[in-house]
Amino acid sequence: MKISLLIALLLTIMNINFGQDTKTLIANGTMIVPKKYDLQPTIEKLSAKEIEAVKKVALEKEVEFDAGYKQMSSEESNFKKDFQLLDVAEGFFIYREIEFRAYLYTAYSQKMKRNYQGIIVLSITNNGSKFTPKAHYIYEYRGDKYIRQLADINGNILSELAIFSEPPTKKDYRRYVRIIEFSPDGLVKIGSKEIYSSIPQKQRTPYSLDKTKPAKRVYTPPIVKAIKLFTVKRLGKSTGFYEERWSKQNEFWGIMDKLQLRLSELDEDKTNYLEIIKPDFPKGFGGK
Repeated sequence: MKISLLIALLLTIMNINFGQDTKTLIANGTMIVPKKYDLQPTIEKLSAKEIEAVKKVALEKEVEFDAGYKQMSSEESNFKKDFQLLDVAEGFFIYREIEFRAYLYTAYSQKMKRNYQGIIVLSITNNGSKFTPKAHYIYEYRGDKYIRQLADINGNILSELAIFSEPPTKKDYRRYVRIIEFSPDGLVKIGSKEIYSSIPQKQRTPYSLDKTKPAKRVYTPPIVKAIKLFTVKRLGKSTGFYEERWSKQNEFWGIMDKLQLRLSELDEDKTNYLEIIKPDFPKGFGGK
């Protein structure tokens, strides 16, 4: 009997210690600016030399690609600079031995007469005096504003990169996150997800039964929704994506339903990333 009780106790302890899920927040749609952790670099703290190094890599080749015939948005047309560094993140983007920095930027192409965006990965050596490009991709302007490092959500010893965008639209307002990863074979698109939407509602025409008094207009606020996107790691199982659904009323956020965590499927990332510099991995690193 004592042996049976001891075995049951050990199984209970193992279930408590090893059966719990590990939940990691990927994106919080209720926040305008995604959270940046304390040890991550910021644009404000970069040296002028580092910023100039990023700009040099970004602009050393005049780029041209098919941007389609979509009309230029007002936000895009207002961008007059040839280059603007938007954000920076640090992580094990190329391999686990050394941290690298990834940079998000917007630039203007004289050939295309259009803005475009890009992501550069640099290694920094010689006490911050030498900058070596390790990867560079460009793509059509899509309102990307922030990048954040993700700490190996798929268990392959590499950091992923989350890109947060606010595509310019006229009728509504939406925010998205895309998740990418670098590999010896190039850029890997893990997926995309809408994390915020604000949809304006049709306004009712003012009406009053008393024609001698002015009708009062009743404002119908937009429908505002967001999700918090998580990864959940379970022992012996592949990592899954889950979401919490939130809504905003009277400037306050609240969970929409009792089921706090729902299984979430990422959408296809349809961004056409043009490779300028293929990811420079060390020899012998196992590709996918």
